[in-house]
Amino acid sequence: MSDWKGLVYNLAFFLNGLLVFLLLFEGRFVVPFWMQAIGRMHPLVLHFPLVVLILYSLWVIIVEKPESARWNTGLADSLLIIGTLTAVVAAFSGFILSKEEGYESGTLLWHKWLGVAISLASIIWYGFRKSLMPWKIPSKMVAGSFLVLLFVGGHLGGNLTHGEDFLISPLGPAVEESPKVAFEEAKVYADLVKPVLDQKCLSCHNAEKSKGDLQMQTQALLTKGGKGGILWDTTKADLGLLIGRLHLPLDDKKHMPPRGKVQLTDDEIMLLAAWVKGGSRFDQLVSSLSPQNPVYAYGQNVLGGGRTEEAYDFSAADPDEVIKLNTSYRLIKPLSAESPALFVNFYSRANFKITEIEGLQPLKAQIVSMDLSKMPVRDEDIKVIAGFPELRKLILNFTDVTGNSLGELKKLGKLRELSLSGTAVKMEQVKALEAIPSLKKVYLWSTGMKKDELARLKKSSKIAFETGFSGDTVVLALNPPIIVTENQLVGADGTLSLKHQIAGTVIRYTLDGSEPDSTKSPVYEKPISITRNTMLKARAFRAGWYGSKQVGKVFFKAGYPVDSAQLLTPADQGYKGKGALSLFDGKVGDTERVSGTWLGYNQSDFQGYLYFKKPVKAANVTVSMLRNLGSYIFPPTRIEVWGGANEKSLKLLKVITPEVPAKDIPGAENLVYEAAFEPQLLSCVKVVAKPLGKLPAWHQGKGGKGWMFVDEIIVN
Repeated sequence: MSDWKGLVYNLAFFLNGLLVFLLLFEGRFVVPFWMQAIGRMHPLVLHFPLVVLILYSLWVIIVEKPESARWNTGLADSLLIIGTLTAVVAAFSGFILSKEEGYESGTLLWHKWLGVAISLASIIWYGFRKSLMPWKIPSKMVAGSFLVLLFVGGHLGGNLTHGEDFLISPLGPAVEESPKVAFEEAKVYADLVKPVLDQKCLSCHNAEKSKGDLQMQTQALLTKGGKGGILWDTTKADLGLLIGRLHLPLDDKKHMPPRGKVQLTDDEIMLLAAWVKGGSRFDQLVSSLSPQNPVYAYGQNVLGGGRTEEAYDFSAADPDEVIKLNTSYRLIKPLSAESPALFVNFYSRANFKITEIEGLQPLKAQIVSMDLSKMPVRDEDIKVIAGFPELRKLILNFTDVTGNSLGELKKLGKLRELSLSGTAVKMEQVKALEAIPSLKKVYLWSTGMKKDELARLKKSSKIAFETGFSGDTVVLALNPPIIVTENQLVGADGTLSLKHQIAGTVIRYTLDGSEPDSTKSPVYEKPISITRNTMLKARAFRAGWYGSKQVGKVFFKAGYPVDSAQLLTPADQGYKGKGALSLFDGKVGDTERVSGTWLGYNQSDFQGYLYFKKPVKAANVTVSMLRNLGSYIFPPTRIEVWGGANEKSLKLLKVITPEVPAKDIPGAENLVYEAAFEPQLLSCVKVVAKPLGKLPAWHQGKGGKGWMFVDEIIVN
């Protein structure tokens, strides 16, 4: 044995011994944070030993006699010792990876032990190689058994990564291709949404491998959600986890599918978002949708269909212009393949401004459909929308439109379909829509209009008014109230305003963080005055309806104007906000960690200065932070507030020590930390905040470091 082979053999022997030791005491072993990277190298290193050991085994099988020219002892020994070392490296990294969550125990257990068996068998084979001459029958039996071991272990590994029977499915009987469903019988979920989820999501969320405790094989499992909660929520600006994570930057560790996996196309993202916005129904037929609906157009592309698309008399837009105007929150796509017509969908209420519509003017001759559901569109914005002469379909569901400017839509001579569900429109305003000759259908679900008014509309008008299902035995839930006040920094005489689209709805609220109920909580009747930091929570109630979900928002009492600020410790490059300006720009971060407002800290403490040119009489410092435990964002473990005339004369004014959450708290929430102290003149304020150094045992990232997100600092 040459020197290098001896060293490699000893190293492999040691690693196998260590592996067996760890297996025997597996229940007591906790993977250190730094070792997780070794485990995640497993998919990278496992293929090399497989190839080398398969090659050596086949070599042994085909050798016929001692003097065979096919056998080279030196080369064969090198091949086996390399396979032996890489096999134990693969087994060791696989063992580390197996300690992560998201794998079903049965398949994982067999794959893990077969991996260890392959590693141990390799080193034993190398140790007895001189007794097992390749041209002898026992050696060939060993090689054959080894190939079976490799094949079964690889098959189980493929099952864990790609789903059941991934490795051997091509060897089985040919599966007859299921006949394509007729377009008229196709369902949005079963025939459009589910194939996308199966192709792009199921490999990580199945019965064998359930990352984040999420499985997606059935409707029940999909609706259940995973460790992060339910997958969709139409009350949120980003429509919840499923759609929100699709829009995250590719480098973000929460982006789905993960980097390296096949990504969803823009059309597929549009499909999922439109399905969620439309109520995530599992029984809806594609053919029941309007031909102007982008899901209908997607279905035509995927399924085909006998219906012919409208012939448009305009030319297609410049493709580069379409690409330039697409953003993370505004999707522009052709209505169907080879069509010059475009549709536009908007996704984020928090990021929406009327300029998002105005910016589409270069495409006004091609846009035929516009979906503004849940966006803060107001009556005065209708005039801008009326500047798109080719619009055939306009969706304004659950916007802030009250109907006062619907007359502007008369300018849209080709408008055929209008949806005003969930808005505060009145009878006389809707009646005026009859002056639009091209208008054929109007949706008026949940508008608060009376039953007799709706009945008169449906009976007398040439327009088909869709008013939704009405039944005395069916109780529906109200949509949540809208918090009109957007700026979270409120002056001394500031007020908070609420509203609801449905007339006759009672809004009840609290200002102390408690949950509003239908009997004891104050009723909202006029704008609410606030004089201090306030956590507003509100729900809507109405006779004959279930109460709405709760909405909430933190409002801060505006403080002294800050002249400048300085960060002593820079924020993480991925979450650097606006730098020091984020501490006093007057904009409090929302609950989205990727909103571009937060300063994120993971490896170091936060330390920042606020400066005042003229001393201010301060008695309170408020720090705005974020909690999102599912995204590893925890409260700080300690906050220190220092103050003085300058940086060299600071004294400690207050220490706050927040508690580490004892269990998971779903969702994201703004945190407010108030440091009160004796009133005194200050020209310089220093705030220090320390992130959680070790995530608790109940958390999926246990042992790792927590993130801490800081935003506005307010001095009063």
